[in-house]
Amino acid sequence: MLSCLSAIAEEPLVCPNANATVSGMNKTDFIMVCDAVTDTAKLMSSLGFNTSAHLEIEILDDASRSLHPIPIIGLFNTKVRRVEIVDYATHLAGTRLGRPFGLNPSRELHFSFIAHEVSHAYTHENTRFTRLLTVAHEYIAYVVQFSVMSAELRKSILERIDVPAFNNDEEISEVYLNLHPSYFAVKSWRHYIKPENGKTYINAILNGEQLCE
Repeated sequence: MLSCLSAIAEEPLVCPNANATVSGMNKTDFIMVCDAVTDTAKLMSSLGFNTSAHLEIEILDDASRSLHPIPIIGLFNTKVRRVEIVDYATHLAGTRLGRPFGLNPSRELHFSFIAHEVSHAYTHENTRFTRLLTVAHEYIAYVVQFSVMSAELRKSILERIDVPAFNNDEEISEVYLNLHPSYFAVKSWRHYIKPENGKTYINAILNGEQLCE
């Protein structure tokens, strides 16, 4: 059904099932983005986030158009409070974006990165008065990203990247994030799913008790 909706949207569209406006995309991408916002909002609400904020999302047809200095799949632009993400065609081409987690491009992987960037927007709205470390934002974003994946996709990543969970906050460093983002993602997820962490740890981040300046 999605493959039939290929016309380019001339004006920004409002998601029918989420509080978000999406621009610069074809309607296939629009549906996927709206579904990602819905799933992300539902998940983050269950973790204690207020997800009532209206989101602005721009789908780019070339990673070089992003405000980020290097080609990436997506980002949350804090200056204008806008999520930017490359369209699925650019993700599928993959020539300038690399292979996240060592995997080939796919709709599900692309969907998970949309959720990752949407989570940054919600985290920003919830912590504007709390000086969180960059790693706190990324920890939350990767937890959300892995949570919206199917069990099969998540398992394939965890089997491919066999690293243990973070043991303590000192290990959750920006140096490690920059050197090994995929490893950082997996270690964050494995830390999160420990019984003593989970929602309790996320709430501690939101309250400025963990991973804050």
